[in-house]
Amino acid sequence: MEEILRCEKISKVFVVKDFLGINRRKVTALNNVSIRVNKGIDLGVVGESGSGKTTLAKVLLLLVRPDSGSVYYRNNDITGLGDSKLVFFRNKVRIIFQNPYKSLNPRSTIEKTLREAIPSRRVNPEMIETALTQTGLPSDYKNRYPHQMSGGERQRVAIARAIAGNPECVVADEPTGNLDATTEVNILKLLDGLRKNLGLTFVFITHNLKIVVDFCERIVVMYQGNIVEEGSVEQILKSPLHPYTKILWNPSSITSIREEKYKDFDGCVFLARCPYRKKICFEHHPVLKEKEKKHLVSCFLYEQEKMV
Repeated sequence: MEEILRCEKISKVFVVKDFLGINRRKVTALNNVSIRVNKGIDLGVVGESGSGKTTLAKVLLLLVRPDSGSVYYRNNDITGLGDSKLVFFRNKVRIIFQNPYKSLNPRSTIEKTLREAIPSRRVNPEMIETALTQTGLPSDYKNRYPHQMSGGERQRVAIARAIAGNPECVVADEPTGNLDATTEVNILKLLDGLRKNLGLTFVFITHNLKIVVDFCERIVVMYQGNIVEEGSVEQILKSPLHPYTKILWNPSSITSIREEKYKDFDGCVFLARCPYRKKICFEHHPVLKEKEKKHLVSCFLYEQEKMV
């Protein structure tokens, strides 16, 4: 398969201050995360708020620099390149941010916003109008400002900005997260059409597992900065392995337990919520391993020989 993008053993820790700016605590956003994006194989990244999805999206474009690990584009390590040398990469791999209210400059017309997204040597009025019409907006919207548009229209502008430079891969970070149900359906249809018509490959990041089932070929499930399961849509849909994946897909499938707080343990990140926890889960962190062909899971339930 033709590889576009991959990251290997990415870790990122943020230092968070309290509201007085005095006490600090470290938050692990990503812990030894590795993913691969192949051309034409759309990848879904799912997990609850705080699972590290958005940080992963930003690290993939090096908008956030990892503390350790590497990012590769077309098998070239680009982790250490400065922003000026990453222009070629960011023209080919684009991002759609979750909140168009924040990601669009309120002082810029839509035309200016789209012009800034296209390499200067290639920009022309036709490209801007094409990007608008491809996303279902009239070409005269180029003269509008974000405040003159609805939430759904703003998100279409954000999508137009992502595709304006003719990229090959788009990282969509919760692209329907702030939309009502009807608008969400329309935006998903739009993204699906763009994928097919423009030959785009998507990394689709969402908290809703059921969205990516219809959109992606493979799924990565994240919890507290860790990948706990990875597999094809069919594998995740028909035979989810990790207890957390089962909860995401069908909350009633597992008897929930009250989340407990554990301190000073090196065990599984899902320990506090898992109804199947064993002694070994308190002592060791399970490694992501292949349970069946291209279906990986990080859980001691599937390492029975260690459970004695």
